[in-house]
Amino acid sequence: MKQIDQALQKIELGKKAFDEAEQILAEILQGDSVPSVIEQEPVSEPLETRMEEAGLEFEDKTPPRTDLVCPLCSSKVYDNRPNKRSGQYKETSPDFTCSNIQDCSGIVQGDVRKLRKSWWLNSKDLPQDWINTTVPHNPEADYVNTTKNNNQEEEKSSPF
Repeated sequence: MKQIDQALQKIELGKKAFDEAEQILAEILQGDSVPSVIEQEPVSEPLETRMEEAGLEFEDKTPPRTDLVCPLCSSKVYDNRPNKRSGQYKETSPDFTCSNIQDCSGIVQGDVRKLRKSWWLNSKDLPQDWINTTVPHNPEADYVNTTKNNNQEEEKSSPF
């Protein structure tokens, strides 16, 4: 029994020393310009605005996605980006919304009614393949291929 108590005391001392070392390291790193391992939030200012401020012309030729599926309920997801650009929807409305307002697990209760699951381009749970696009090789083309391509040669090439 005495040996168990001694072992536990050693473990407690080691744990305490580890906590102290962690605290000292945190204090040292607090002032350094060490990059964080926490991913930075995406820039909240839209790209279009930043390009306008820089004096560059911007024209989005990406067609709305029609092949999107809700990861929560497998229902169709609407791409609202073109409607936001045209002014039909408010600028604060979501970029993507689930079509299932009945039983999707992402539904939240609003002030007056249930609100369907929605995503903005900077949402943390936005599936990356929803915004993956391939820039056309022909600069005169007025389309962007939004379908996934399994051709490995094209995946290796840079879209720019």
